Amino acid sequence: MPDISSLKLLGAAGILSYAAARLAAKAGMIGYSRLLLVAVPVSGMPEMPRGFRVAPMSATELEKHSIDISPAVQRLRFAQGMTCLAAFNRKDELVGISWVGAGPFEEDAMPIRFHVPADAGWDAGLWIKPQFRMGRGFAALWAGTAQWLNAHDKNWSMSWIADYNLPSILSHKRMGAVTVGRVLTFRFFRWHYMAEGRPRLVRLNSGIASNVRLPHASSDSAYGSILA
Repeated sequence: MPDISSLKLLGAAGILSYAAARLAAKAGMIGYSRLLLVAVPVSGMPEMPRGFRVAPMSATELEKHSIDISPAVQRLRFAQGMTCLAAFNRKDELVGISWVGAGPFEEDAMPIRFHVPADAGWDAGLWIKPQFRMGRGFAALWAGTAQWLNAHDKNWSMSWIADYNLPSILSHKRMGAVTVGRVLTFRFFRWHYMAEGRPRLVRLNSGIASNVRLPHASSDSAYGSILA
């Protein structure tokens, strides 16, 4: 459960969302999530920390490493044209990975396909080895993301964050992230509903996904800065 200071930052909507998600998880076949659609400007991303490097990693190379993303999800991401960026330290040890691409990107956890504007890339999340999580691995991966975006003429990295995931929200906020939309999803047994997607109602495991199109981002985006 978040502490008092976290609850104050989240506000009433975030607290209710957290509680609803917990209750839905306990219910088993019922699911709920409230997502923030966020955009991080390349200008807000850090420089590469000294002693680190980030490079693309192929599916074959990734198979040699043990990470917390299943082989099936890895295959799905590569099949969608995502680039796996790998961060290495000065000892050439793998510190962590992130995934970025031009989209569209279909989530593995829910039947949603995200479409981003031409000037943005889609960030499918990053992972750091536990022993390196107190170091500069996160900064290195964001710096590598910035390099990838610059090389592909992109100005923004877009992604979703659960609206009660305060550590991630604050991390994105420090880089100048703006919220460009919100998505509310419900799962009831074999059905998944989302008002913002098209189609709104899809049957799980049917091969059909709801399409969500993110708007262009700017410093004065409609929803404004995270936690504004």
